[in-house]
This record gives sequence, C-alpha cells and structure tokens, in this order.
Amino acid sequence: MRIPLPRALPRALVALALAATGLGSVVLGSSTPAAALDNGLALTPPMGWNSWNTLGTAVTQEQVVQTIDFMSANGLVQAGYDTVTIDDGWSLGHRDGQTTDLVKNSYGAMQLYDANHNPVSGTDGNGFDPTTGHLVPAPDRFPARTVNGQTLNGIQYLSWYAHSKGMKFGLYATDTYTTCQGRPGSLGHEATDAADFVAWGVDFVKYDDCPYGPPIVGPDGHNYGTQGEGRELTRSIYTRVRDFQRALDAASQAQGRPRVALSVSAQPVHSGIPYLLASDDPARTDPVVVAAGTPAFQAPGYAPTGVWCGQVANLCRIGGDRGPDLEGVLYNGQLQTALKYPGNARPGSWNDLDMMFAGWEDPYGVYGQTDTCTCHKPMSLTESRSEMSILAMMASPLISGADLRTAANSQHTKDGLTWSTGISADKLAVYKNTEVIAIDQDRLARPATLVGAPPAGSTAPVVLKRQLANGDTAVLLINQDPAGYRNISTSLSDLGLTGPGYSAKDLWTGSTGNVTAGLSAQVEPHGVALYRLKALPGTVPATVVGDGRYHGISAGGTGGKALEVQGTCSAPDGSPTDINTWWDTHTSEQWNFAANPDGTVRITDNCYTGTQNHGTLTGAAAGQPARAQNAYDPGNPAQKWRVVQNTATGALTITNVATGLVLAAPQSAATSPVVLGPADGSAAGQSWSLLS
Repeated sequence: MRIPLPRALPRALVALALAATGLGSVVLGSSTPAAALDNGLALTPPMGWNSWNTLGTAVTQEQVVQTIDFMSANGLVQAGYDTVTIDDGWSLGHRDGQTTDLVKNSYGAMQLYDANHNPVSGTDGNGFDPTTGHLVPAPDRFPARTVNGQTLNGIQYLSWYAHSKGMKFGLYATDTYTTCQGRPGSLGHEATDAADFVAWGVDFVKYDDCPYGPPIVGPDGHNYGTQGEGRELTRSIYTRVRDFQRALDAASQAQGRPRVALSVSAQPVHSGIPYLLASDDPARTDPVVVAAGTPAFQAPGYAPTGVWCGQVANLCRIGGDRGPDLEGVLYNGQLQTALKYPGNARPGSWNDLDMMFAGWEDPYGVYGQTDTCTCHKPMSLTESRSEMSILAMMASPLISGADLRTAANSQHTKDGLTWSTGISADKLAVYKNTEVIAIDQDRLARPATLVGAPPAGSTAPVVLKRQLANGDTAVLLINQDPAGYRNISTSLSDLGLTGPGYSAKDLWTGSTGNVTAGLSAQVEPHGVALYRLKALPGTVPATVVGDGRYHGISAGGTGGKALEVQGTCSAPDGSPTDINTWWDTHTSEQWNFAANPDGTVRITDNCYTGTQNHGTLTGAAAGQPARAQNAYDPGNPAQKWRVVQNTATGALTITNVATGLVLAAPQSAATSPVVLGPADGSAAGQSWSLLS
C-alpha cells in the first residue's frame, strides 16, 4: 500500500448501470485448500525497477522509455535487473463503461449501491460495485502508439518496448474497489483485468490492498478500524489475491501466452472482521493458515503475509512502506519481520522488504536547500550498500525505486534551482556488484539467520549468516548506529563453522584473507561488512601441534629468516619478537606448539634463562609486535592461537584467538618486527614454513 496523495472531493453521482461483475472461470468460495503456489515463476528473487519512489502518479510513458534505455545501456539488465514496473496512477479514474471518474463517499471509498440503486455504506458486507468495462491508460501520459502497422495502447506499447530490449514489463493493480491513489481497483473485475494484462504483454503484476471506508465497531464492541466495504469485508486478502492469480493463469492459458508473476504489496496492517468473513472463504481451510492460528479479533487470511502469501503469490510484502532511510530495513524495521518467516522464502515465493532506495535522490527539491524534510533525505553511498546487503542476505527481491535515467532526462527545477535525480556512477556500481547479487540469487534459496541474541537496542550491532548452495557461508556485520563506528566481531563457532580455516572475501572492498578464529571489522556508521567464506581446501590442523618438539619457523618472503625473541634469550620478560638469521643452536628461535584443552594452541620459546623462561607467544593489537611473556594465563585468549597447515605446501597460518589477527613478518630485513595483522592470503609474510 502507498500513502494516498491528496485527492479531489468526491464527484457528483452520475447515472451508472448497476451490474454485479463475475469472475469468468474463476470460482469464488471454493473450500478446497490451496496448495503452495507453483507456477514456475520467480525461481530466484526478481530484480528490476519500480516507478513509485521517484515518479509517483506523475509517471509518463516517456520516462519509462528513458528508464528502459538507461538500464539496457548501463549494464543493469545484464546484471539481472530485467523488469520495469509502473506503479499506481497509470489508469484513468474510471473504466470505459463510464464517462466520469468513480463516485466516492466522504471516506474516499467507492460508493456502493443496493439492488434498488440506493447508496449504501457497505460496512455490513453488502453493496454492489456499479462500474463496468476495462481499465484505460491515461492518454495524456500514456498515449497510443503504432508499431509495425498495429495500434497499441500506451501500456501495451511499453510492454512491447521493454520486450524489444530483452526486458519484462510490470503493472500495478489492487484487490480492492479502488487503488491507493483512487483509481479503479480490480476487485470484482478480476477476469477482465487479468485478460487485458495478459493481452497487453504484462509479465509481472504488483497487487496492492487499499480498503477505504469508515472505522467499523463490531457487535462485540471491538473497534476494527478501517477495513473497507462490501466484498472487501467478506473475502480475505488471501482469497482476493488467489482469485486474481487464478484469473491471470486462466487468461494466460486461454490466450496461449506466458504466465504472469504476482507480487502482493499489501502490508499486514488489516486484521479482517471475523463475523463478516464468508463461511466458505478458502483461507479458513488452508492448512498453512490453519496451522499458524488466528489471533483474537482477526480473521484467517490477513496478517501476517509471511504466513500465507507464498500460497497465492510469488512476492510477499512483509512490512509497511519504507522511506529513504536505513532504519526501515534494520532490525527494528523489516529485517526482524523477515527473520520470523524463513519458510515463506523459497523458489517461487520471496519475502519482499519493499523497493530499494539505494541511490535515490530527492525529487521534491534540492535536499538541504529547498527541501529539508528528513523523510526525503537521499540515501548515502554507505547506506546504499547496507540496504542492498541486507536485502541480499534475506533473499529479498532487488527492485530499485531510484531514478535510473540520465542526468539530462532527470532534471528538475524549483525556486530557481536546477538539479538531477539521476543515479550517480558510484551508486549505480552498488546495484551492479555481481558478488552481492549472487548472494541474493543463490539457488539454495535459504535466507539469512541471526547470529547470537537479538540486538539489545536500536543501535546495537547485528550479525547475519546465510548458507549458500556451494557450501560457502555469507556473513554480514551490520552497524546500526548512525553516529559512530563499531567494532563488530563473530567467531567461527558462533557461525556454526567447524573447519580449521576459511578464505574470506569482503564483497564491497574486494579484500581477501584467511580466517581461522573469527571475523572482526571496524564498521562505519550505518555501514556493513559483507563476507563470503569458503572452507580452505587442503588445510588441516598443523602436524607440529602436540608433537612435543621445538621447531624453527620462517616467514615467507624473508629469505629463510626465523621467528625469534628479539635480543635472544637474554632479553627481558615481555620482549617483542622479530625475524633474524636462522641458527639451529639458538634456543630463542625454537618454538613448541602445545595443544590446549579447548582446541587452541599455546606457543612457547625454548629459552631458559634468568629473564626468559619458556615465554608464551602473546598477541597484541594490529600492527603491534607479538611478545614472549613468561607468565601464562590459560584464560587469556591473547596467549592462545589457532595453527593450521596447508597440505599442499606445508605452510602454517598462525592466528591469534583474541583478535583474529594473523602472525606476520611484513618486512624481510633482519630484526624486522613480527606483528599481527588482518588475514591476507596474498601476503607472503603470513605464511610460515618449518626450518626444523
């Protein structure tokens, strides 16, 4: 549902023929439980563009053509964004069976009538919709065109044009008497509208729910609020969506055309009125709806859509409309809701977290100058990446609401200022990140789960993990704090990963490294770190662990120089480590790797002097040298390590448990310090070989 724009006062009543429209071959009131929708469509989350966020009800044919051209020319179609959808406002305010716009009552609802042509409130579930005929594209914004000698209406032309560019075309409709912006809805006209959409070449329908009317207080004394009128009250949202989906399938079959994907855009705010819901409504007997149970003062087949929507549609909005702020998709927004309904995400059914604002620019003014409303604040590059990362982890559709047109085509003028809402190059690159798209489109179709306990507050970090089809694991560290950096960490055990080591790639920066203890990142405000983890092939616990011997080890790229206690065994307690020429007689260059009961490793030198007594290798902060400490605390993770060995090369990777940082010799000169740093598979100094 979209918040209504200001509308004119209801127009005067005109003479309309009263007719109760049927649904053709669609059967209402069937008591047969619906099987989960299996129409072979949307086997991965759909990707594309929707007109609403930027263009609203003023969208025109020319603007959509410009968008199609831009998406085709700038790599978006090739990246998977293959569907353009026109939202609410594309049709006239009446069907072609009338000559003036819909008659509405004081609540903005379409006026219903009884059999004697008298207006009724419809709040008892009765009343006839008097409108007839077909939906008509607004000719001033969607003019007819001639293609190959054939006249196409303005919507049919756009469908043809999208197809000519290898794209799909989507259109908006509702399961209510009127759309959210007051145009004719499809309730009661399902067969007619579905047949028209299929004939026009529509591939995708965004189906909304906008029940206008007065608040309804039932005989039980409960205030059910605004729930609609007439058949909006006697048929559940579930059933009204199912009816239209079946009408689409019937039209496709009758016309010999492809099936149409269906997206439910209804947010779960309506509860239904149990005493008005028809006794034979199919939602009452659907096994999924029945198993979920129905709370008091609700009716089957209403909220939450995460329970029932996948039974009747391919996409399922699981929350309200979002604005251009990251909070709407964070844990206290739609993320928490999506985590509740993982079963609704599967090939052919996806939890929809609403259209993306990544790259969106304020179309209402120059933000900060002519328009300072925070509700219009453009989404930053950092937040754009964060939004896309969260949607990708949750296997949500990636449908942009940004202005995907050139700067010249997207100019606005207000108060003497001219600006463009066209997407910038760096934000366009966010959409085209193929590795993030691959997470969203992963064929295992298993959305992310929460790692650890729910966040303690709205600014607390969140960690998500998602299992992928090839055995990899995607991990997302989310900084929900809009004002400050956060250090966010998670361990391999918290992630449920039991292997000795993993390669990790940051999908936004491209940096790579190996992980043997856990992930840790300093994440900017409202930012994320998104990793793809792959088990390291041929990596096993090092054979030196627990063998009772002392070994010399050399860092790669140092010409065979060995790890030593700087200053040899005469150095004071707590001395740093460095690399130096290897001497097999120098006990300061000999190290024992002992297994701890918790599976970690204690590494000690072979010194035994007044100042150095089998010092324990102890980790430090990034860039700081590791040190040899005589005192050992078995509860101190800085004195514990994970040591894995590459079975092909024999090289060791030594990772500190406390920090997740890797032991490294970044320089090759003698006495250069040995420090801790982020894992980097390409850094030779992090790969250690045995000298003895």
